[in-house]
Amino acid sequence: MSRPVSIVTVNFDSLFYIRLLVEKVREFVGPRAYEIVVVDRGSRDGSREWLRDQPDVKMLLKRQWRQSRHSHGQAAEAGVEAAAHGIIVLMDSDAHPTGGRWLELTADKLDDHVRLAGAQFHTTRRDNPHGWYIHPHFMTFFKADLGTHVTLRKTRGRDTDTGEDSTVRLLDSGLGVLGYPIEFSERFSVGHPALPTVSAGVFHAWYSTRLVKNSGEVHAETGAGITQDSYAGPLRERLRQFYGLAY
Repeated sequence: MSRPVSIVTVNFDSLFYIRLLVEKVREFVGPRAYEIVVVDRGSRDGSREWLRDQPDVKMLLKRQWRQSRHSHGQAAEAGVEAAAHGIIVLMDSDAHPTGGRWLELTADKLDDHVRLAGAQFHTTRRDNPHGWYIHPHFMTFFKADLGTHVTLRKTRGRDTDTGEDSTVRLLDSGLGVLGYPIEFSERFSVGHPALPTVSAGVFHAWYSTRLVKNSGEVHAETGAGITQDSYAGPLRERLRQFYGLAY
């Protein structure tokens, strides 16, 4: 059965990708009720203006003032709280579905036992004994589980990533988590040996939004292997060509 879903994402100056996400959701959401909830953190690139004109988008503005800093995870949780439907599909703004089975494989698999499904990311972090978790660039879960089984922010004092504690909590409780491998996408390759990726029918660019906010951090983390000139720009051009985009 195709269940109603609320697709939640956080945006900051990501007009190209957020527009692609919205358009591909429309193309591949299928015959189900849905909404797209976008939490914007103060974009100035025209994102907010474009989003306001979309009939299936609910936009929340959560500016990040200096005196009231908040994390990406906290912004995502605000979007979940505002969602109208009981099943949440959390996506990064630089992700989008590439085919019609993405929700059948994830959101429609949730039940009393399986509480979380999405892209399976492997890790060696100290506070995750399972060695993997559902990465928040694409994860589906029940809205009712937010605050109990599911948290989308980093937990202070724990060596875990954003959203990683959700997988740990569920597995430690004996509940089910359904993960799909994250695989390199040769279709959109622009020279990087491992990026971008596709998992369970969802594309993820990786790093594109972080390059906008903190290019120095990305350069340090990737040994200058990810830059606007070497990766982000060529990837956007590849996506334009493949999908025939006019923007």
